[in-house]
Order: sequence, then structure tokens, then C-alpha cells
Amino acid sequence: MTTVNTSITLKKGDVLKHTFLKVEPGAGAIKLARKYFPPNVEYHDALEIAAALIDGHFEGIDDQKVRRCAHCGYYYRDKTKNNSSVICSKECARGKDIVLKAWRREVRKVGKVRRLSWLDLHYVSSYKGEPLEYPFWSSDWHMFEYDRKRKVYSFGDDFEQYVAQQKRKAEMGGKRKTAEQIDYDGYNVPRNIHVKLGGHVGYGKVTVIKQSREKIEAELLARYGAKKLQQERVRAQMAALGSYKI
Repeated sequence: MTTVNTSITLKKGDVLKHTFLKVEPGAGAIKLARKYFPPNVEYHDALEIAAALIDGHFEGIDDQKVRRCAHCGYYYRDKTKNNSSVICSKECARGKDIVLKAWRREVRKVGKVRRLSWLDLHYVSSYKGEPLEYPFWSSDWHMFEYDRKRKVYSFGDDFEQYVAQQKRKAEMGGKRKTAEQIDYDGYNVPRNIHVKLGGHVGYGKVTVIKQSREKIEAELLARYGAKKLQQERVRAQMAALGSYKI
């Protein structure tokens, strides 16, 4: 078994062909370009400055720390102590890694025999390289089996069951029903309820606490606030007059 070497190291000045001047400039390239744009520059003058920055015809190009970014392809100034960076920003670093990973995957695919799928074996879609106008399955069983393996439907009434299941999922908002978030105000906290099944269930001890009207008013005021209490009083009065139900 032969192994394919997929390691690649970008050197200073090397730029990826897939992204060279095809993506937005990175933060480092923008920072370098800002030094060459005077304030209140005219549109046509800005175009000439930008063209010079892209082509490398600007003052300071001979500096060893000024080079092209390996991802976006624009010039930037290296800020590392050992002058070893090849990208101008973190965004360009992520973009460079994405391109290199895709290239490695393509290299690993070369020489590998792809395993024939169910469609390749039992579904006829072309003849001598030409696509058929009416593709067909080799048998009805293979067609139903293809759908069954993908949990679509199999035979008979299962199709209606599948349609009903998908409709139910759509109404619920997905496979799992989202948990209902209840906003408690700090007092009406949820409590565990213990249910005793079987046998005689007796009543527990009841503690009666008597409070004066002033204490009740003070507690409700501290708990709900004056605005809430006023709204509830108006609501109770309207309900007593029969304007609306509680």
C-alpha cells in the first residue's frame, strides 16, 4: 500500500492560486494600505493608489517584512519577531487552512476505487455515457428497498404513516418538541409534587397564619410592585361589574 504525501508548507511570498486577489483583503493588508491613502482623497486618485498597492509599486516594497499574504494575495507588513508569518490576519489563516484541507482531500481520492452505491448497482440513468430520458430501476423491490433504508417509506400503508409523521413534526417545529420556558418572578418557583398511589391518603398538617391587612398590603407591594397591584385592583372591579371574566 502506497501512502500519498499530503503535507505542504507555504514559504514566504507563496500565494494560493485559488484565492489570489479573489477574496477580501485581510486586516493586515488593510492596515498597510491605509498608510498610503491621504485624507479626503479623490476617487480617481484612490484607484491609482490601490492599483499601485496591488502591483507592488509603492514606497517600502523593498522592506523584508513586507510581503504578499498567502491567502488574500495583498501586501501586508509582518509583525512577528522572527519574520516568519505568511498570512496577514486570523481570517486569512482560517481561509488558508480550508483551502489546504480541501486540496488534501482531493489528493487522497486519487487512485482510490469508489465503492459502488445502491444507485450505481440498481438504477439505470445513462447508456454508453449518454443520460437516459427516462431513468428506471432494475426492479420495484430495489426501488422500495432504497426508500426503506433511508426511512422514507416501504410498502402499503407505511407511506400514509410517513406523511402523517412528517406533518406532525412540521407542526411541532421539528423532531423534538422545544421545552417551554416559563419566566418566574422569584416567588412562584416550581415545586416537586409527591403522589402516593395505593392505600389511604390522609391529610397533612395545615398551618394557618393570620396577618393584618397592613402586613398583607406591604407583602404584596414588595412582591409585585405598586403598578401591578393597581392593575389587579382595576381588573377585579371590572370583573365584579361583569365587564369581562377573570
